[in-house]
Amino acid sequence: MFQSIEIEQFRGFSRLALSDLGRVNLVVGKNNTGKTSLLEAITVLADPATMGDLHGLFRTGGGVPDARFYHWLPKHGADVETVLRVTSPGQKRRRVFVARKDRLLSSEGDKLDSFYRGNSLYGWCTAGVLRLRVHAVSVQHRVPDAMVDAFAEAVRAPEDEQQLESLLGAVDSRIRSVRLDAVAAKPFIVVDVGLRERIPLSQAGQGIYRLVAIFSELLGRKPDICFIDEIENGIHYTALPTVWKGIAEVSERLGIQVFATTHSRECLVAAHECFAARDSYDFRVIQLYRLGDVADGRTLDRKHIEAAIAAEIELR
Repeated sequence: MFQSIEIEQFRGFSRLALSDLGRVNLVVGKNNTGKTSLLEAITVLADPATMGDLHGLFRTGGGVPDARFYHWLPKHGADVETVLRVTSPGQKRRRVFVARKDRLLSSEGDKLDSFYRGNSLYGWCTAGVLRLRVHAVSVQHRVPDAMVDAFAEAVRAPEDEQQLESLLGAVDSRIRSVRLDAVAAKPFIVVDVGLRERIPLSQAGQGIYRLVAIFSELLGRKPDICFIDEIENGIHYTALPTVWKGIAEVSERLGIQVFATTHSRECLVAAHECFAARDSYDFRVIQLYRLGDVADGRTLDRKHIEAAIAAEIELR
């Protein structure tokens, strides 16, 4: 699990240092404060091999990479390379360097492996570090077929299947079960809502669809780090407490670190109240902001989150 992160000369960040990260982290901030850029930096730190696919993970229209995406990855105007650092309890220190030239000004004393060469960029990372499994829950409304593989993995273990159905039932009491069905050998997800026949997931409403997507990918993919961009999208605010309850339970049981983003105050409050009711408050808010032209941020713990909510201080 990542405990602290340092970012230098990456996207809009000259330097960003975040410490005291939690098991579950909610990234907030106004538009253009760097929320998506932060997720991209964490992705590369976790698994440098994702660099070539980075353009399509969090940004819409990311099929064919726009040359400008990689051109602007090192901070514009920076005369030194991008440097990403992370600390994790009990693990070897991890560094990632990205430059526009095939040499580095400094390796900070690390033995490095080359991991990327393309789009006029070169990348190196600390040799011998463990590649972490990362997964991003899609920000786009995908067709239900795209979730079939993750859902099939999620319900393979009875414990995971029961947890998924319990969480969905807490949001909509009509839901009795969620299953795979098939027509002409083509599998799809169906939901039992008490009617004569199960209905396709696509007819169960956007909120249920989004919940199935989130929990299928957490339970099915079982990544080391999971990203959920704009987590509140398609989910009614009354369902947010159940969403966070599920994320808290699944992430703790499976050892997943979660980084989610939101623009919703209701979403932030629901997350805080969920973790406040648990034995362990393993939740942090990462607040990103701009001071003039400089993008910066900080990590808020329980005391500061409670104070901000009580005083109705704007964090989003």
